[in-house]
Amino acid sequence: MTIQTRILFLDDDPMVLQGLKRALHRRNDVWEMRFVGTPDEAFAEMRREPAEVVVSDLRMPGMDGVQFLDRIAALWPGAVRIILSGQTERETLLKAIGPAPQFLSKPCSAERLDLVISRALRLRRLLGDREFLDRIGKMRAIPTPPGIYVRLMEEIRNDAAPLDAVSRIVAKDVGFSTRLLQIANSPIFALPMTIADVGHATRLLGLDTVRALALTHGMVASLQGVDLGGLPIEALWREGIQCGTVTRHMALAMRAPTELANEATLAGMLHGIGQLLMAMNDPRRHHAARAAAAAGKMSLTDAEEKLFGFNHALAGGYLLHLWGFPDAVVEGVIGWPFPSRLGGLPNLPTTADFIHVARLGMALDRQAPGNLEDADGDLDRLESLAPLSDITRWIRTCPHLGHESL
Repeated sequence: MTIQTRILFLDDDPMVLQGLKRALHRRNDVWEMRFVGTPDEAFAEMRREPAEVVVSDLRMPGMDGVQFLDRIAALWPGAVRIILSGQTERETLLKAIGPAPQFLSKPCSAERLDLVISRALRLRRLLGDREFLDRIGKMRAIPTPPGIYVRLMEEIRNDAAPLDAVSRIVAKDVGFSTRLLQIANSPIFALPMTIADVGHATRLLGLDTVRALALTHGMVASLQGVDLGGLPIEALWREGIQCGTVTRHMALAMRAPTELANEATLAGMLHGIGQLLMAMNDPRRHHAARAAAAAGKMSLTDAEEKLFGFNHALAGGYLLHLWGFPDAVVEGVIGWPFPSRLGGLPNLPTTADFIHVARLGMALDRQAPGNLEDADGDLDRLESLAPLSDITRWIRTCPHLGHESL
């Protein structure tokens, strides 16, 4: 007997609820769906029988969707929370990031909603694995988000003009301002002019890129002087930036929607963050894993699994999950080494697939003229998404490969 996943939908518009019922009726065999029109009804349903997934409208009279899901998070922290709304202003979306990592715009197809809910439940299974939690729980230090990242997110959520708010915060941090301008003028972004102003750099790079750069810069800065077993954090930082830009190129080449391409870019930039977590907790053991990988004995992720019982991709995804990043970003960071191992993937490219292709492209770029068919990658998965000849062409025409990134 199949165990159904309980899903609760909240919207104050009866027509929207009727539309959801019609669109999702084919999922009745695997989803037990309930539809309510007010937060009070939703709380009553949750007290009667908690749902694994809660999907809420954003704009409602009285308690809005952000406030509602914030309370759901406090009372039922294990519930997956999704906002489904016609409200698309950037400021409101960012305010919703805390209580509801997933945001879907109306109209939303049943296939898209199915994909997002299935991904959220897949991550819940991966990150809730008892053996993994026991192992990662032995780590002494799980870092909090860097101060500059926290200040940026507070300004973005509370200010009516987030780009101006971000520019003000960045300008006050001399180290990050210098770094941001260095990146904006580097070949990897290929901007058509010299950028000398922090506000100009912020507008050109965009909020998601600046957000990721603030997070990585803050973590790198906080680890100065910490024994990381020789982990080359500057090289790791530069590699993340290049991976993010190459990932975006691959996502757009594979005709990903803009939202998914943005999430993939963010995940690509942060895909190696788990190495920092592992090195700061056990520098000698992580050094041994990197040495085994450098000697060609096995991949870094395989060496980490042998020595730690998990790899930096899973550790990084766990960390970003704790920090409230969207599931698409978390799944990309967890799944990029070999996407098909995530299990239950749709027949559409995911953030993990885009990063996987980007990493293969970066590896082939170092081995030129390498062939994709000879690469140690998840080729069966990739071939199910696009012909390998097309992927090879996208890699070879990527403007972010073939030169020093920074």
